[in-house]
Amino acid sequence: MRRVALMIVSLALLSTARAQSTDKALSEISVSANASVTAEPDVAEFRVSIVTRQEQATAAFKAYLGTYDALQRSLRGIVDTTKLYTDNLSVTPHFNYKKPEQVTPDYYQVTAAMSLSVPISDLNKVLGRITSVDGVTINGIEFQSKEQDELEIKALKLATEKARDKAEAIAKLEGLSDLKVKSMTTSTTRPPIMPMYRTMAAEAVGPSVNPSSISVSASISATYTAVPK
Repeated sequence: MRRVALMIVSLALLSTARAQSTDKALSEISVSANASVTAEPDVAEFRVSIVTRQEQATAAFKAYLGTYDALQRSLRGIVDTTKLYTDNLSVTPHFNYKKPEQVTPDYYQVTAAMSLSVPISDLNKVLGRITSVDGVTINGIEFQSKEQDELEIKALKLATEKARDKAEAIAKLEGLSDLKVKSMTTSTTRPPIMPMYRTMAAEAVGPSVNPSSISVSASISATYTAVPK
């Protein structure tokens, strides 16, 4: 009976020691870090729109087709016009709501949004051709890289290394070691690009854009576990 009692006490002491050891092992260090990488763009994506208005829907759509055809003709010889993608097209009647008795609309409006990706080397050439077509509006130009995924991975690696360095510095100050990742959340962002138009000395030269570098950022929030040395 005494041997059984001693065994029970020993098991209890062992369990307590293990619990204390486990509590020490659960020391946590939470850190966050950011990193960014830059690269020169190799693709420019144009976002353009065409808006036409006529009293009749068929006339408005015909006017749109004329402008669209002129846009295609202006780009031939530079880019593959079959890659001028239409993202949205609508024909909308517009009424004068101040006249509740009005049955027929004042006019019909055709709105079309399109996008076109071109090599960065053709950026200003395409810009000049698009702006030469009446009725076409450039809503924005976004610079892109074909190595977007690689840039995100590089930014994530840098952010992870920074987070680890921070955790190791804290562990050293607190007398902890054996860092292990308990949890980690990551995110990547790329700020929108706002191209700047150069002021040209003569209008005959045409509009021009300076391509901005692409900046890809990554954020890391990590929690590590550590044990006393």
